[in-house]
Amino acid sequence: MKTSRAAIRYAKALILESVEKNNLEETFSDMEMVLKTFEENIGLSHLIESRVIKNSIKSSSLFLVFKEGSTLTKSLIRVLEENNRINLFEIIAYKFIELYKHHKGIQSAIVTTAAPLTKEIEGQVLDTISKLTNKQTTISNKVDTSLIGGFVLRLGDIEYNASFKNKLKNIKQEFNKNTNLSTT
Repeated sequence: MKTSRAAIRYAKALILESVEKNNLEETFSDMEMVLKTFEENIGLSHLIESRVIKNSIKSSSLFLVFKEGSTLTKSLIRVLEENNRINLFEIIAYKFIELYKHHKGIQSAIVTTAAPLTKEIEGQVLDTISKLTNKQTTISNKVDTSLIGGFVLRLGDIEYNASFKNKLKNIKQEFNKNTNLSTT
């Protein structure tokens, strides 16, 4: 997902406004709904990003799709239309959720495994991460069968790769390094 400075500024303003109006949780819920709706409806993304369709049509569509949204969410759509930034709506929702989690001291971890995690293992991973970082953590599991086994844990900008694929790659590199030394 592309980000822009403008989207970050709008997200910061939205979080400040929602804290000021004491409806942070409601706005967070709205932004989660916005992201989920965009993920499930690729046509909506195409509509919003189109340079051919007028902003008034885009905003009318967003008002229809998000008619259950809070007044703050509807105000955001109006402001984006006025400022010709309606195409940033999805990115603003994404950035708002990031800022919300930071504000609440929640971190996100992505665990990539060869098979889906069971609830028991997911709980153990969450407990371990929370104890190590002293922060509340949310986890999402991605499945990549090419890993063969093991896992890759991504927490912020830190990645721990304990996959069999990575271990085999390291063994191969070590083997090639040693065979290259013996031929000289």
